[in-house]
Parts: sequence; C-alpha cells; structure tokens
Amino acid sequence: MKNHEWIDGKILQTNKKYSHLKQKQKDKIYEWMYAAFKDVFQQNGRFPGQKQDEIILDKVMDNIRAAEIWIPEYEAEKHYKGIKSKLNKRYKRECAREQSVSVVIEPIDALLTVCKVEDYSQIDLSEPFCFTGATDEELSLVCPTDIVPENTTDRDDGWRAFRIVGTLDFGLIGILARISKILASSEIGIFAISTYNTDYILTKEDNYEKALNVLKSSGYAIKE
Repeated sequence: MKNHEWIDGKILQTNKKYSHLKQKQKDKIYEWMYAAFKDVFQQNGRFPGQKQDEIILDKVMDNIRAAEIWIPEYEAEKHYKGIKSKLNKRYKRECAREQSVSVVIEPIDALLTVCKVEDYSQIDLSEPFCFTGATDEELSLVCPTDIVPENTTDRDDGWRAFRIVGTLDFGLIGILARISKILASSEIGIFAISTYNTDYILTKEDNYEKALNVLKSSGYAIKE
C-alpha cells in the first residue's frame, strides 16, 4: 500500500502530517514540547540551541510513541521549530509570575526631591535616601525634600519612593523592567535608582498609592 508501512505490527501512514492529528493529540504534543523545553532551559540556564533541540525532540517523540500517536519525526520537528518562540514566551511569562510572587515592595516614608546641584558640599550624604549621580554633564541629587541644599540649580519636588525588599542577586533579570512595564500600562511614570543592594522606584506623590495598588493587583506583596 502506497505511503504505508508495517511498524510494530501496525499499518502506519508514512506521509501523515501534523495537521492531520486530532485537536486532543495536538494539545498533548504541545504540552509535551513545553515541558521538555522548560526542563532543558532550566537545566542549561539559557535558550535551547540546536543540540538542546535534539534532546527536546527525543523526549517528545518518546511521549508520542508511548501514547501511540503516529506522526513522522520530521513533522514533529517542523512543528516544534514553528512554535519554539511561542514556548519561550510562555516560559518567560511563567517565570515573571513566579518572580512577582516572591518580590516584596516596601514603601518609603519620605517626600523626595530630584535636583541638580553645583557640588555636594552642602549635603550630608550619610543621610538616608540621598542618591547622587556625577557625570561629565551634571551633578544630580535625589534626597528628602527637607534637606535639599541651597546650591541647587534645578529641582523637581513631590516624589515618593518604594524599594524591592532584600538584596538582589546581580544575576536576576528583568525585575525593574517588569515593574516599569506594569506601571507604564497604567500611565504611571517612574524615576528608578539602582543601588548595590536593590532597586528604588520613585513616582510622583499623586500617583503613589495608585502605583502600589497596581503592583499589588499584579501579584506583588506590599510590606505594611
């Protein structure tokens, strides 16, 4: 019989395409592909390359054969390559959700000012919540509004801040970016400052409570 052959005592169609499968079979294969993709990604700590793709497909084909779903391996490989970016996006979404649950936001009880100064001689940099930034163009300063120095050349008052609790590992990726994206989607602008330990996020005072509520609704814990 053309395009058929005996395999393990069964007549199987050798030119069967992925599109010929039932939807339940497609759903199973998708979940197997995602589980194998996630497992390999976590083991290697990076996006799977060609060698890792072979490992993923071997795992998937083992599941396909065990479930007695007949489909040529080249069809499974073709489908996997077509949805690889989709699998990656799902993995990143899940990582983001898991990470947001473990992140605790702590409100800072201080009214802050963002400004430029002639020099730092009039500010006690040992005071809490004083942040400096010296470049070839400016000397910037963020500090509590009640201790802004007289040699300020430009200033913007009315800022509040919150920080991510704990000491962040330098290998962590995207925590600040995700918070920024969540707030931007609610039209809340931020001024971000990163220190050795953690990240501080400033918003205007009139958006501060809204920002905390938005983050809380997105899965972040707000420290009382």
